[in-house]
Amino acid sequence: MPGERGLSKVGIFLMEYDLSVEKDEASEDALKPTIESMMAIALGCIAVWFFFDKTLTKRAARLVATSNSLARGNLNNRARLKGSDELAQIAAAFDQMADQIQTETEALQESEKRFRQLAENMRAVVWMCNPEGSQVIYVSNAYEQIWGRSCEYLYASVHNWFEAIYSEDRDRIIASIAKMADGDFDEEYRIVRPDGELRWIRDRAFPIKNEFGQVYRIAGIAEDISDRKQAEMELQQAKEAAEAGNRAKSQFLANMSHEVRTPLNAILGFAQIMQRDASLSPEHEKYINIINHSGQYLLTLINDVLEMSKIEAGRVKLNENSFDLYRLLDSLLEILRPKATAKQLILNFERATSVPQYITCDENKLRQVLSNLVDNAIKFTAVGSVTLRVELGKVEEISNSLLPISNYQLLFTVEDTGCGIAPEEIKNLFKPFVQTRTGQQSLEGSGLGLSISRKFVNLMGGDITVSSTLGKGSVLKFDISAVQAPITNLPDQPQILPPIGLAPNQPVYRLLIVEDQWENSLLLLKLLTSVGFEVKEARNGQEAVELWEEWEPHLILMDMRMPVMNGYEATQKIKATAKGQSTVIIAVTGFAFEENRADILSIGCDDFVSKPFQTDVVFAKISQHLGVRYIYQDSEQQSSDLSEISELTRADLAVMPDEWIAQLYQAAIKCDDQCMLQLIEEIPTKYTNLKIALTALVYEFEFEKILELATTSDTDSV
Repeated sequence: MPGERGLSKVGIFLMEYDLSVEKDEASEDALKPTIESMMAIALGCIAVWFFFDKTLTKRAARLVATSNSLARGNLNNRARLKGSDELAQIAAAFDQMADQIQTETEALQESEKRFRQLAENMRAVVWMCNPEGSQVIYVSNAYEQIWGRSCEYLYASVHNWFEAIYSEDRDRIIASIAKMADGDFDEEYRIVRPDGELRWIRDRAFPIKNEFGQVYRIAGIAEDISDRKQAEMELQQAKEAAEAGNRAKSQFLANMSHEVRTPLNAILGFAQIMQRDASLSPEHEKYINIINHSGQYLLTLINDVLEMSKIEAGRVKLNENSFDLYRLLDSLLEILRPKATAKQLILNFERATSVPQYITCDENKLRQVLSNLVDNAIKFTAVGSVTLRVELGKVEEISNSLLPISNYQLLFTVEDTGCGIAPEEIKNLFKPFVQTRTGQQSLEGSGLGLSISRKFVNLMGGDITVSSTLGKGSVLKFDISAVQAPITNLPDQPQILPPIGLAPNQPVYRLLIVEDQWENSLLLLKLLTSVGFEVKEARNGQEAVELWEEWEPHLILMDMRMPVMNGYEATQKIKATAKGQSTVIIAVTGFAFEENRADILSIGCDDFVSKPFQTDVVFAKISQHLGVRYIYQDSEQQSSDLSEISELTRADLAVMPDEWIAQLYQAAIKCDDQCMLQLIEEIPTKYTNLKIALTALVYEFEFEKILELATTSDTDSV
């Protein structure tokens, strides 16, 4: 077409071609630097990766190496990685933990070091085992010294420990192993060393618990106590020897007591009976009083020796009872006043109005203390006075009882105007068998009274103090504790007047005397028949058992020490039967120790009377057990009645059968006192006065008087 270009088509083609080539070239030019950059970056990354991989591996390897070193016990190594990355933070925490482990380990090692030093230097064996006791974890070197075996020997097997235990102790110790975990294992046992030597061991175990309270170890200490056991054995042997010596001494004293008291019983007993005889002349009465006084003094000395022996053996005990303190003081004054009057001394007993009348304490010991102190004061005072003062000290109310009761402190003072005691002698005043110069010069006493008194006062809760001035006198003070006694608790006061017969309307009581010493048997026979008892005698236990079976006495007065069969065996034979249970047996013996009394009562005796006895005690015991009632008379009535009784006439015997009178006459001709006494026993109890009077004539050997009374027309023809 005109005006149009004819080359347009070809031009377009050329243009397209040209542009494509340029484009490719441009793209290649543009990508080349990019690719180069990317390759450079990739190479850089690879290089960085290789760099960091090598560094991390090295740091990690260092951390692992440090851990392994710590595990091997090298506590000084640390990772110490620098940086702030996670691996460095982990390494820092690891190092901190390692520091703590090192600190604790070093402390533990130091503690273990000290423990080992302590354990290895102890003479005792320190050991440790598992809770079951089946494995030894640790044992100190002392094991080798004590057991004589190596520690390795024990580590090899725990049974080696038990094998060393003495066979008689092994089962007991094995059985006690279970107590270890409870902390109750504390045993003593013997071991046998390889050389055969026996040693004593004290073994103790202590459980060790973890933080959860579970026992995970047992620790223990085993010590050699052979020396201690040897000392204990020697001490025990010495103790047994001392006890044997004490028993021998006690037996000797008991035997001596029996041997001395038995004849003394006859002396004092007949003296008491003769004192009751109203027909005694004043001169003879004086002689009897001397016999009685001397016998009582001898008895006091015997009792003092026995008391001191019991004190030394620790066998003295309080025997508390309720009593009237005023009566006790009055009786002491009555007993001691004649001695003071004989020396023209004034004896004063002063009692404060606040002092209680009825108290509970050991009456006999208080009486003995007061008697000793006042008697001593009288003995060593030539001119002036002796004064006993009793005052009330502290009073405490006992609130834990049903009734309000007071606990009293009683204060006693004995003051004299005697010769006094030198200051250097006061410290020895209460020592046994020690006397002051004045006491030695007086040639009286045994030096036991004050020593016994102090022991008794100590036993009653007090003490004795002394103050003295030479030439002016002495003051002894002591205090005791006593409890208020209700008047209802007081025992009945014994009848002090001797009985002269049995009250009417009572059964005929049969009494059996079992005594191998004829003089003591005669004493009891005279004493008992004088009031109307029916009495028979036996000389030993075998005769007593036979008479008891045949005669069935109501009461037996049994001596305990006799030939053939003693009183112990006889009592047991009698009491072993139903009939014997109803027979009262009262032991009459010269044994004075409390344990003798306990032994006697334990075999079946119903009561106990110690020789030498007081006649009123015998009568009181019989009354207590049989319910016997007596006839008592005052001294004036007794004197007049006895004088009447002694003036018997033939008419008085007329109450008896003629045959009986004839037998009495024949017995008097033959001077057969035993036959006469048997005949007198046949007199009915309602004629007690006749019985008493005839018995007195027999014992006084007034056979001619009996012949005169028994003479009748029938007897004259005989």
